[in-house]
Formats: sequence, C-alpha cells, structure tokens
Amino acid sequence: MRALVERGHAEGDFTCDDSDDSDGFAVRFSALVDGLALQRLCQAPPLSTDDARRHLYRLVEVELER
Repeated sequence: MRALVERGHAEGDFTCDDSDDSDGFAVRFSALVDGLALQRLCQAPPLSTDDARRHLYRLVEVELER
C-alpha cells in the first residue's frame, strides 16, 4: 500500500496531506481493511460488501487528494 501511495504521489495522481505520511496511511488503510473484513465475516453488526467498500473509499477520499 505504501508503494502505491508513493507511486501515485510521484505520478501526480494524488497527494497525502503530509507527503511523508505514506507509511501512516498504509497502516490506517490496512487496519480498516482488517477490521471491516472481520466485521463482514462475523456480521456483528451486519456489514455488506458495498458498505465496506464505501468505508474504504471514504478513507482514501479524506486522506488522499486527487
């Protein structure tokens, strides 16, 4: 994930609020993915794949500017 953020930043696709925070973004993204996967698996509380995807997209929108 960190490499993707760094490449996207280098190619001008998006930026982090703090360009040195690609490691932090990768950790937050991975933590959210892990948590959503567990919630989806356990369904406690219920979570659809579309809702999980929306949460991930929101993180990317908030932390990475296009």
